[in-house]
Amino acid sequence: MWRTSALSALSARALTVEAPLVLWLGLAALVGFALVVALRGPRRVRVPSAGAARGPLGALDLPWVASLALRLGALALVAVTAARPVGLVAENPASGSGVDLVIALDASGSMLALDAELDGRQVTRLDLAKRVVADFVRARSGDRIGLVAFGEHAFTQCPLTVDHRLVLESLERVDVGVVGDATALGEAIGLGARRLRSAGGPEDARRILVLVTDGRHNSGKLAPKTAADLARLGGVRIHAVGIGTDGLVPFAQPGAEAPMRFERVDLDRETLQLVADATGGRFFQARRPEDLRAVTDAIDRLEARPRALDPRFRHASLAPLTLALALALLVSEAALAHGLVRRLP
Repeated sequence: MWRTSALSALSARALTVEAPLVLWLGLAALVGFALVVALRGPRRVRVPSAGAARGPLGALDLPWVASLALRLGALALVAVTAARPVGLVAENPASGSGVDLVIALDASGSMLALDAELDGRQVTRLDLAKRVVADFVRARSGDRIGLVAFGEHAFTQCPLTVDHRLVLESLERVDVGVVGDATALGEAIGLGARRLRSAGGPEDARRILVLVTDGRHNSGKLAPKTAADLARLGGVRIHAVGIGTDGLVPFAQPGAEAPMRFERVDLDRETLQLVADATGGRFFQARRPEDLRAVTDAIDRLEARPRALDPRFRHASLAPLTLALALALLVSEAALAHGLVRRLP
């Protein structure tokens, strides 16, 4: 992945090959083959006009020339494919909303509770959270987004980036227990706020932290309220999203024969509401993907200033395209040789 401001669309300067020597050798062999075939001339009898007078172009055999051109074009494309052609593909729009956004996702043991709904079936809280976070990321085109996962500790799963595909891939790798079974809300808020403050960008850029948890703070040395106050001083606004319900809930167990267990896991609404209020954000509770639409609506209502972003491009292989074109030329040549102008055995 790299940055450029010189290209806004795919052009001749955006195309290259990774093995130019292979390309030159292939084209040189192709030129030699073309010369040999041209000197030898056509080796077929045209039916039904064998022996007929030549047209105004004299000895030039137009069907043979067309067949030769199609074959040479297909071989040239094969040579280009062997040289591994690549082109530049745009990764993000040329402008953004000016929002830097970090999603802090709870991956503690309580996220295995089976009290969430998804597509009409019961799923774990983490399954629901990952679905709605993925939908949220896809809807935030143009913003820089990062991902923090937390349990007993917090760590950066994906730094701030406009490559939302990378964020989604990082989200898929989040699993319960990777950072312990406890819930360190304070550390998650603190780490997310630090990532936003150190991300660069204009001083007046909007910095948003979306905290997705089922939790009650029970780990770490940093209290959630203290972390929220520090985030507010750094210009970070927190939206807290509570996943799940209160009371006894069933838990997913490893193995098909394992008996279902029930535990009491209560959502700490007071703490989440306090954290959101301290930074001017909002608190939401969700059991279904539809409930998370309020989060997207709330962030969209922020008065984010548009800012220009340097377009980003990535190298993408063009080999499938060149091979498809070569095949199309060969099929056209076969149709010409065995359909429109038949050859004798």
